[in-house]
Amino acid sequence: MKNIYSIMKNRFKNMGLVLVAISVLLINDGCETTDLGVVPSPNELNPTQADVDFFLNSIQQLVAKVHSGTEGRAENGTSQFGMEPVRIQHSFGPTYRESYSPTDFDQLWEDTYTGALIDIRTMNPIAEEAGQFTHIAIGQILEAYLITTMVDMFGDVPYTEAARGEEGIFNPIADTGASIYAAADQLLQDAIVNLNRNELVLPTNDLFYGGDEGKWIKAANTLRLRLAVQSRLVNPAESTAIINSIVAGGQFIADSADDLQFQWGSNLAAPDSRHPYFDANYDGAGPSSDFYTCNYYMNLMANQYDDPDPRTRYYFYRQQSDYSGADVITKECVTEPAIPAWWAPFDTYCLVPAANGLNGLWGRNHLDDDGIPPDDAFRTLHGVYPIGGPFDDDSFRNVAGSTAQSEGLAGAGISPLLLATNTHLMLAESALVLGTTGDARVYLEEGMRQSMNKVAAFGAVLADGTGFEATPASIDSHVADVLAAYDAGNDTDKLRIIAEQVFISSWCNGMEAYCTYRRTGQPDNLTPATRVADPGTFLRSMWYPQVASDNNTNITQKANPDTPVFWDTNPEGFVD
Repeated sequence: MKNIYSIMKNRFKNMGLVLVAISVLLINDGCETTDLGVVPSPNELNPTQADVDFFLNSIQQLVAKVHSGTEGRAENGTSQFGMEPVRIQHSFGPTYRESYSPTDFDQLWEDTYTGALIDIRTMNPIAEEAGQFTHIAIGQILEAYLITTMVDMFGDVPYTEAARGEEGIFNPIADTGASIYAAADQLLQDAIVNLNRNELVLPTNDLFYGGDEGKWIKAANTLRLRLAVQSRLVNPAESTAIINSIVAGGQFIADSADDLQFQWGSNLAAPDSRHPYFDANYDGAGPSSDFYTCNYYMNLMANQYDDPDPRTRYYFYRQQSDYSGADVITKECVTEPAIPAWWAPFDTYCLVPAANGLNGLWGRNHLDDDGIPPDDAFRTLHGVYPIGGPFDDDSFRNVAGSTAQSEGLAGAGISPLLLATNTHLMLAESALVLGTTGDARVYLEEGMRQSMNKVAAFGAVLADGTGFEATPASIDSHVADVLAAYDAGNDTDKLRIIAEQVFISSWCNGMEAYCTYRRTGQPDNLTPATRVADPGTFLRSMWYPQVASDNNTNITQKANPDTPVFWDTNPEGFVD
């Protein structure tokens, strides 16, 4: 770990332009700002000269980057890393071991440890002295989110000794995932206490909830709920008690109006404020090679029931209505089908069937490590939700070129960190397998409706009036189809259906799906690897980042990225 003083010097230099830009925005918005007084140079701020709101703003932006990645860079955020192993987004291979390199996770690690955590540690004493307890509470909630996400990704990671370079700790030890979860749960409880204290001033630039303490309390409780569901295999009795207590208290994210999400803008440059996935899909040069939606996932949404899922046209944008222009170079299996023997039970190897009339869904299969063909004009892209792209209204435009940058909402999307739909689907799972309070079927229905209504409202400005929008009738019909399948199934079927809805609602929020799959083993019908019958042990956790194993003598790189995290007590081979 780098020396904290050198890190802080660089952090403040990098924050200089951001602080100026934010100040202009605050003035233009008519918001009050704290009088910072005169400082020698805005590019050479030190902690004693810094404004707490600027720290909070930096922390919140870093959390969004950890979730959704960094615009214009090869590094992806936790959402992408979560979507790929579970067949939401395509993952390169051909084996799990070769899916990633440790360097792929470097930016994620640095944004968390040398970015957000140091900002939080530096902000807290300043906020404490100023009586700004809501700032502290928000930092505590986001710290709990970040550090437990690191556990969910990597397993045991540094925490108690992290960001303590000023004390001479440059090689922090890795704490157990269980102890980090316990510390995070306490952190969330402490945050709720701080949110109930009287403070001198509320945040002037809270990018998530606008300083609404009630919403932050709900977010803290929902994160506690998430930790309890996540660790239910380790201590079911404790998880049950925590879940029932939170439900009884009623202070959690139950409606999309309280969703924890980061709003991106549509600025093209200076700075580029667009959703990072929009940049990857609509930067004008054609879609990035990193972004293929998995055929399994598009088929799950388009063809599983009598009609396509109402969210399908909001999630995906089809550039072509047919594949008549495709050849063996564009996609070799279009004209030369060669389905491996281990794919026999599946019908999505080459193309997504148009069973429900949605022609043109063009993606890739799981662990397909072939080079990228010239298929930019065929590839199905991300749509309006949640990245701010176009709505699929059957216009079938090729969106490459300079005009692509103004498609749809021009990138004014969201990073959905924790949503009401997540809450209800977690409660559906826990009610089914733990017997916690409430009816799993009721939670399942509410989770679906929260997601569908949110997606429809988000894309309404583009979808309404096209004849393809999600209507109350289409939502009711699809929910009824899912519930009929749920009612007809046994407990395994029911858990599969709940997990499928977690997957569908986790579009561009992949850690929820990745954790659900490792915890439950559902859905148990995911498509297999493409190039080899046996791709090796599933990614029960990821490689440690290269910067961590190279720079910290107390972190030893894993022999293989298959070590289960502490809450995954399932047997070997449980998922594949």
